[in-house]
This record gives sequence, structure tokens and C-alpha cells, in this order.
Amino acid sequence: MKSFIKVFGVLFLLLIQLTSCLKDDNDRRPVYYFYDEPVVVDQMGDHPIVRNESYLFYVPGLVDNTVLKAGNLLWTSFIVDLDDQKCADWDADAYQHTAKGFRYEMVDSAQVIIPANAEAFNAYLSDDYSAAIGLSVLYNYRIDSLWFFGFRQRDHSDYVYELILNPEMESGSGNIPTLYIRAKSTGAWTGSSGKAYSRDGNNIFAFDVAGFVDYYRETVSNSGKVRFNLKYKIGVDANGKDVYRSFMSNPISWDFGRLS
Repeated sequence: MKSFIKVFGVLFLLLIQLTSCLKDDNDRRPVYYFYDEPVVVDQMGDHPIVRNESYLFYVPGLVDNTVLKAGNLLWTSFIVDLDDQKCADWDADAYQHTAKGFRYEMVDSAQVIIPANAEAFNAYLSDDYSAAIGLSVLYNYRIDSLWFFGFRQRDHSDYVYELILNPEMESGSGNIPTLYIRAKSTGAWTGSSGKAYSRDGNNIFAFDVAGFVDYYRETVSNSGKVRFNLKYKIGVDANGKDVYRSFMSNPISWDFGRLS
């Protein structure tokens, strides 16, 4: 069975930790190209730093940026040339690779919703996040408690999304929690909204699921990987009832590392 996670055009970084910013050989070192790469802004100012799931990157192209702030989520493309690395900060606790040609789009995000009971859950399923989703993709990136999704919609509008936990175990779920993804249009797409899109046209959105991890540890298991089911709304049936599609590889296992 194919994995539920489809990563489009993602190049994973396999770098050896360097102990110096000095080149000590005459061999050409690799050039790494990153695209469709989510990062979190670690700090701005005179020494801008972003981080992906494994590494810190010094981004000199952001030195004069007055828009970004620490904690912003970005969808990026950039280059790391190991033959052209500057020692960005000799006092840094961890080595920082220099990222050049840095391009980014802002990623919208939301907190996971943990309803108190079934009544509250059903109320959320009746809110104004009622648009159909054509495709939902979970990217295999592990930055803190963030999940990065790609979405396809059936019209040219901008959308925001919500992720809602069903507090009751569903029949046939294998005693594993189920979360529902819903969408809401925020207006006609103008092509200049500044929102993040993948190279193949998916609308990128992130969810901070720290609250779900806490819930899982308290109610399901206090150790090991977190297991869950995902569903997203694809439309309504002839009776006007919402129709949800399950991810093909439910249940999904996710390792939250130090959050566990």
C-alpha cells in the first residue's frame, strides 16, 4: 500500500556537521538545492536564522527584512553551497549553514481544536468552514508540533482551514482518535495574496497540534508514537449531509520526538 504521505519535489538534506567555517581541502563540495521546504523563523535582525526539521540556516538576504518575525512559518526555496560558506556567527551554539537565493511565502496556520464533548464537536461540524476540499496531503516534515498540509480546492478562492478532534472514539477506528479537516473561503483569489503554494499548486497550511499531543498522552497513551486518523470534507450528499474522505493509510503514526 502506498504511503499516505506524498512529498512533492522534496529534497531532504543529508549534511555532515562541520566543525569549522574554513575550507581545508581542494575538492569541490556539494551544492544543495531546497524547494518546497518549510522553515520556522528563529530570529531576525542583523543575524537572521531559520530552521527546518534538522538544521539552522543563516540567511543574509533577510538582514534588511522588516516584515518577518521570530516564529513565522515560511514555505521556501534556497541554496546551500558548501564551497561558499561564511562563518556567520562564531559565538553560535550550533553550526549554521548559509542559505543563498532565499525565497519564501508566508504559511498561514491554526491551532488544533479539542472540543469538550460530542455536542461541541458536532457544533464545529456545522460552522462556516463548509467548503469542499478536492485534495488533502500531509507532508512528512517534523518541525516541533507542526503539521504541514497541501490542499487543492475546486475554485479560485483563498481558503483557511480548521482541524477538529472528535473526542469520542468512532466505530471501526481501532480505538484511535480521528481528526477532521474543514475549509472556508476568504474571498476570490487574486494571485497576489502572498500565501504559500507548493511547486505543483497545493495551497500550504499548517496546524500546531501540541494540544492534540497533550490530549493523546492523557487519554490514549503516555509514550510512543502518536496514532490518529484523518478525514477531510469533500462535499455533501443528495440529502445535504457532509461527506468526508479518509486518508488512505489511516491510522497514521507520528513521532513528535522531544514532545513525546
